[in-house]
Amino acid sequence: MDPQRSISVDPAEAGSRLDAVVARRLGLSRGWVRKLLASERILLGGRPAAKGAILRAGDRIDVLPFAGPETGPIANPGMAVRVLREASGLIAIDKPAGWPVHPLEPDETETALNALVALHPELVGVGEGGLRSGVVHRLDPGTSGVLVFAIDERAWRAARSAFAEKRVAKRYVARVHGAFAGEREIELRLESRGAHVRVVESGGRLASSHVRALETGPETSLVEIAMRTGVRHQIRASLAEVGHPVVGDRLYGSSLVLDRYWLHAASIAWDDFAAEAGLPAELKTLEGR
Repeated sequence: MDPQRSISVDPAEAGSRLDAVVARRLGLSRGWVRKLLASERILLGGRPAAKGAILRAGDRIDVLPFAGPETGPIANPGMAVRVLREASGLIAIDKPAGWPVHPLEPDETETALNALVALHPELVGVGEGGLRSGVVHRLDPGTSGVLVFAIDERAWRAARSAFAEKRVAKRYVARVHGAFAGEREIELRLESRGAHVRVVESGGRLASSHVRALETGPETSLVEIAMRTGVRHQIRASLAEVGHPVVGDRLYGSSLVLDRYWLHAASIAWDDFAAEAGLPAELKTLEGR
């Protein structure tokens, strides 16, 4: 783990981009600096910095401790992982609710990536490398279902291109509060605020979802969500905004205290790769509701 470092911006660096100065001062690649910015490990004036921030003389930049690019995840063979499909350098697993996708610190061992490295140690260093080796996309820790990793660089690049070009079809299933009937498009602008996101009228990121009722009950309903975009907490925040929060999702308004919130990544597909994970038993029915 690299220690915290602080940089005071020299007059000669005034007007320079923050990412360029950090890369030059710390001897890091621009790509690695972008990863640190994305994970909010670089602060400007005590706040998470933006990639394109323009510096002034005397600005203080703090780079929080981080795992260097060569640090790989620890294999954990004790975590049983269910493989859904393995093909073309990609592997899809059925992630249980409660598992983070990848570790944030080198000594973390109870994530999906730790489990997968025990099966495929060759994926260490693929893609973003380090503690995000092989990660193609992410799910919130509390969301179960299909999660895809790449076990070689070619497959990772092809998968990331599919995401960037919006060629990926993702389908989720959730049990929500209230009687949701029929189907509807939900289009909102969302802005991150710490642990959650909020709906804003302007700015933020556009979040577009198509929601269809699979089962409508008086107190809860089972719905299917097709994501048009991929914004943090998109499904959870969107359903809450229209009055149907995900059951068990206390962050977005559910009144029930459960072991998990009931959101499941049911399937993912692009090009010639597809994987599907069946519903966990608890999502299929809510006794008496």
